[in-house]
Amino acid sequence: ISKPYEEKPWGYYYKFFITNKRIDDGIIFWKKYQPTLKEAERIYGVPAEIIVAILGIETSYGKNAGQYPVLQSLSTLAFDYPKRSAFFKSELEQYLLLTREQHLLASKMKGSYAGAIGIPQFISSSYRNFAVDFDKAGKIDLLNNIPNAIGSIANYFKIHGWKKHNQSIIFNAF
Repeated sequence: ISKPYEEKPWGYYYKFFITNKRIDDGIIFWKKYQPTLKEAERIYGVPAEIIVAILGIETSYGKNAGQYPVLQSLSTLAFDYPKRSAFFKSELEQYLLLTREQHLLASKMKGSYAGAIGIPQFISSSYRNFAVDFDKAGKIDLLNNIPNAIGSIANYFKIHGWKKHNQSIIFNAF
């Protein structure tokens, strides 16, 4: 947390993310979920390649959603990391609300070292605010449901300003 990976330059990441295995897995994933990806692109305007790339980077297409107990991670960061305590206290609250709403055992869920959960690695507030029941099964499930993860990533980007303009893609995060 004190030295986030996110601050490193692209050159550092390239060798980890652009591998033959990840590319091969991405092609397999894209082919398998092509109809869902096309539908997400149609509804939200976010291209399939962006969604596939996010899922590849975050969890290797759903294969590695984290190994840390989310409740412990968020609690530790909320109370033992003063620099971002307010943020993590809020995420801890959101996590507890999420687990109650989704009928999940808060003490059993695993995620990232920073408390991100599920196939798209959403923080709890993002899960609660931007996740969608994309397959219309009656439940929002980002832990096991790839179509929900695809739709939720696209929804997140659209809500945060994603625009598709004349064949070129523009992202306005601010």
